[in-house]
Amino acid sequence: MYQWLLFLHIAAVLSFMLAHGVQAAIMWIQHWEPDPERNLALLESLPSLLLVRLPGTAIVVTGFLLVSVLSVWGQAWVWLSLFLLIGIWLAMWRFGAGYYDRIQAAATRALEARGTPEEAAAADVFTSARLGWHPIGMTVIGLGGLAAILWLMIFKPF
Repeated sequence: MYQWLLFLHIAAVLSFMLAHGVQAAIMWIQHWEPDPERNLALLESLPSLLLVRLPGTAIVVTGFLLVSVLSVWGQAWVWLSLFLLIGIWLAMWRFGAGYYDRIQAAATRALEARGTPEEAAAADVFTSARLGWHPIGMTVIGLGGLAAILWLMIFKPF
């Protein structure tokens, strides 16, 4: 039973990373894409949130089952891993999704302002939005957090 749960847990993590990898790649491409029209078109390539939520749910369910099968609820590394996962999720939800919203609003405004006196100001807002800290921050939080959870799961230091 343990081996199957571990297999399903790792498969869920890989599926989650695949779906999230597409989102991260689009975030980085948007960061460097100066054309608002092409930048908006990139949003159409984002995978459905269902493709991220289903594996994310499977990660949590199989993780709880593994911890239960191993009877390690009393170990600190389990709780620290769970708190890190929740922290990563909250940061991604709060700041990651906000980046896409900011880009969409700024790109739409830049396109609407073309040929008007507001064109330069709208273009500056779009440039500022796409060059924000989000791609760097989300990458550090996501990869750093995942590496910390992996370290806790493998080495069980606490």
